[in-house]
Amino acid sequence: MNMSKGGSHASNNIFFAKNSHMVWAGLVMSSLLTACGSGSSGTSAEDLATQAAATAQVAATTAASIEVAKQQVSDALSEIVTDVTTAKTVSSTATTLTQKAASEASSYSEVAQSLASTQAYAAQAIEQAALAVAQQAIADQANTTVQSSQSLTEVQQAASTAQAAAATAKTARAAAEEALAQAQKALTQLESDIASALAARRYTKLDSYGNTLSANADSWSCVKDNNTGLVWEEKTSDGGLRDKKWRYRHMHNYGNYGNTTDTKGNVLCQGLGTCDAYTYVAQVNQNNLCGKNNWRIPLKSELGSIAQINDGGTPPHINQAIFPDIIYNPRVAAYCAMNTNTGDDAEHNYQGVDYGLPLLNGVQTKENLENSILVPLRYYGEIADGLVNNPGNASNWICYTRMVSGTSQ
Repeated sequence: MNMSKGGSHASNNIFFAKNSHMVWAGLVMSSLLTACGSGSSGTSAEDLATQAAATAQVAATTAASIEVAKQQVSDALSEIVTDVTTAKTVSSTATTLTQKAASEASSYSEVAQSLASTQAYAAQAIEQAALAVAQQAIADQANTTVQSSQSLTEVQQAASTAQAAAATAKTARAAAEEALAQAQKALTQLESDIASALAARRYTKLDSYGNTLSANADSWSCVKDNNTGLVWEEKTSDGGLRDKKWRYRHMHNYGNYGNTTDTKGNVLCQGLGTCDAYTYVAQVNQNNLCGKNNWRIPLKSELGSIAQINDGGTPPHINQAIFPDIIYNPRVAAYCAMNTNTGDDAEHNYQGVDYGLPLLNGVQTKENLENSILVPLRYYGEIADGLVNNPGNASNWICYTRMVSGTSQ
């Protein structure tokens, strides 16, 4: 038994010795082959590790750059979506504006230039809005590229394209908004020109001698209403006889009563010895305003004939392009109407017209308009109600004047 164990150990030792010699021989041979084989130096484990690290770093850097590019595309697309939403609204508004302008101007060849200007700005707004909208398709394609490609070059090019599209969309959107703003201004001018054209068809401007002026005249002394044939006085702003600010007492149907100040000492008028409506009429006739000497205080229906319902029923209810001298002071400023009452009521029911009052119940009809602006002058004097508190005292019937000449057709 011992002999057997000893033989086993000896055999193992001989085996390990032979294998050891073989390992060392392999190592030596490998060294010799490395040193003497081809003459080139081999890559060490350290070099391989360095190379692997470098490759990994490049891959990581590329991956990071691709993520940056993806984010740039995402940001650009988000900006474009916002700008495109605004651009679509601009386009829709401009389209509606164009249709409105064409409809309103359809019967007025006089405003062709204003219409063309409005349409040109609106078309520019629509064109720029379309350019902004087109950028979304470009950005969408760029986004598809960055989501599917692993090529840094392709992804970065797509990001550059998306950012350029975003910049274009922003610029186009801003240009569209500016063009729309200009179109809206042009529409306002167009509507003003239409009002002027309409007024020119109804009213003829006259100079102080009664000569016809062009519809575009900047100043005029009277206007003829071609619908009624009546000629109306225009007021001045020069502090003279016909200044729009002057007020007059209105009683008795004759002149030369009262004085030039109200009971509070405020000036009623200048250029007259007494500030009553009939003395004023006499002086205007003496001056032959607009070549006429038959001026008179208008009837309430005649004052109502030049009233008009403006957009939305907004006061003052008169064409301010023709009557820019209107005094707009609701429940304070009323215009004198001829007193046609007789008998006991003759001195207590003077009426006038206040163009500044709102329409009764908001009803926009000519009949309701005339009813809305007709007022008792006793509420427009120096106390709340002259009929009750100041009977017979002329100081409480105070009004502004607009004389008329002629007879309604």
